[in-house]
Amino acid sequence: MPGIEVILEKLLKIKEYIEQLKKIKPESYKKYVGDMTSKYAVERIIQLIVDQALDINNILLSYMKKPPATDYFNSFIDLGECGVFDQTFALGIAPSAGLRNRLVHEYESVNDEIVYKSIDKVANMYTKYLIIVNGFINSK
Repeated sequence: MPGIEVILEKLLKIKEYIEQLKKIKPESYKKYVGDMTSKYAVERIIQLIVDQALDINNILLSYMKKPPATDYFNSFIDLGECGVFDQTFALGIAPSAGLRNRLVHEYESVNDEIVYKSIDKVANMYTKYLIIVNGFINSK
């Protein structure tokens, strides 16, 4: 499979980022908003996790001879349609692209409560993402 080395490197980075995210997660929302360094670190790590996955998604779509996704959200949906993800998982993880965009581009003011509540969801969804993508590339 072309690009497998790149995918494996990116999967490893996602795994490391998830571990870091779990390690630095403040124990409460109050502590999260009270510590700007931790808050910005959480935001950045979430962005990095999603960025790595988006790169992987594009490599997988190319491998499957599919056109590039119309946007980041749809890269997950497109892989669901290709059978890499089941549709429930694709629809569950795709909104993380929107969270990433808000963090990067500050389309709206960042809602700290949403980001804090997303920490565990991001860690769980992307842990599952690692398993699914690894299983997919090992089957090729």
